[in-house]
Amino acid sequence: MNKEEFIAKLKEARSADEILALAKESGVELSEEKAKELFAELNATGELSDEELDEVAGGFELGPNMRGLIESLFK
Repeated sequence: MNKEEFIAKLKEARSADEILALAKESGVELSEEKAKELFAELNATGELSDEELDEVAGGFELGPNMRGLIESLFK
């Protein structure tokens, strides 16, 4: 099984246990903890948790003068 096939099968997994079984079948060493993390990542809704929202920092936009200054530093 090549890398693309492995990734496609990972996306179809319905549990961390299925990911562990797939890894074992493919000769990939994977801990139970990493399988759970991978399953959670593959099935993330894209929504932020309350804790993640608390950590979000506001941004700012550079004005034209500041943008020009920064551009000139990297020439």
